Amino acid sequence: MKKIFSWRSTKVLSWLFVSNVFKSLTQWAILVVLVKFFATEEVGEYTYALAIASPIFMLTDMQLKSILVVEPPSEKDNYNTFLAIRGITILLTVLGFNVYFWITGRVSWIIIAVIGYKAVESMLDILYGYLQKKDSMIWMAQSDILKNLVSLFLCFCITLFIREIFSSLVSLVLVSFFFILFNYYFIRRYFTDSNLSRPSIETAIDVIKKSLPLGMSVFLVSYITNYPRIVVEQVCGVETLAYLGAYSYLAIGIFQISAPFQTFLRQRLSTAYQNGRKDEFKRKISRTIIGFIGYGFGFVILFAVLGNFIISILYKESYVAMSGVIKVMILYELIFTIAGFLATAVLSFNIYTKQVLISAVILLIVVVLSRPMISNYGLYGVAYVGCIAAFIQLLCYGCLYFDKMKTWQA
Repeated sequence: MKKIFSWRSTKVLSWLFVSNVFKSLTQWAILVVLVKFFATEEVGEYTYALAIASPIFMLTDMQLKSILVVEPPSEKDNYNTFLAIRGITILLTVLGFNVYFWITGRVSWIIIAVIGYKAVESMLDILYGYLQKKDSMIWMAQSDILKNLVSLFLCFCITLFIREIFSSLVSLVLVSFFFILFNYYFIRRYFTDSNLSRPSIETAIDVIKKSLPLGMSVFLVSYITNYPRIVVEQVCGVETLAYLGAYSYLAIGIFQISAPFQTFLRQRLSTAYQNGRKDEFKRKISRTIIGFIGYGFGFVILFAVLGNFIISILYKESYVAMSGVIKVMILYELIFTIAGFLATAVLSFNIYTKQVLISAVILLIVVVLSRPMISNYGLYGVAYVGCIAAFIQLLCYGCLYFDKMKTWQA
């Protein structure tokens, strides 16, 4: 049997796996710290801040990291151009939020802190994209592990001694900003042979033409997840939103380990497609999907048996009452994960525009269904809408994938 991954590839994948598992665990641990030390209303406000900030930053990020990674070596992979685009979009995003808050008057220090955190994480993301392109994914993984470890430690210490949620969130901003400087120094120091020339307007226009449709797609995907949260805040209140945030964060965290596989596969699948290696392409994507199906159903069974006990240990006793919804959330996160792998394969085919249409159709369905489903079924309504959206996304990307595979001449 031919090897799917080389020893070096296995080492890289292992580091990415550890990095993303650790990231998921630390982000979840930070949420646990907030739940344990602060009022449910404050945790709900934090969840609301993520719901409004995450989709906008997804849009303005424009998937530049993915474009940078798959862009063939040429004058168009000028890294400083990508960095300049990201810096400008972050500035415009922050200014846009200021206008929104001025118009609506709906703002709090928690929301401001979350927007600051999203801004610095966005800049760090494009630095990691360059490291990935230069095949320095082990360094990228090690850097991210260290960042998340420091973030958790500092957030816990600030929370323990100051007991003020804004200060806890600001500590996360400061740690991420330090790692921006740290990684930028590493890139300038050790990649002197790379394309680090002055930003090019021509290259920027070409990159934006490619990346904007992808940005629209992930914005819509993010809004698919976050729109029901906004509806929950409006229909059920901020306290119920805190419960939703705790449950959904746990379900999402279970599948966070899919991120290193997608990061790893994105580059390998792109190379396999460019070199016409159809059988290798198909083996990598199919075996990954089969593995995650087994992984996902294992967690569904675990929470069916021990769900209440796990929730009571992780959060507060009050969070147990509606914890049954987690099983449904895990199911739709599994379907979303499988669809995500197929979307990675589709991106490797250099298809950049159809994702927007798929995401727009799914978002329309979510917007239409969310309010009546949540009004009638509460948090279970969120889970049912998620299942419908995930299944449609899987169906769409599955059709694109199999249609391309039929026409691919190896």
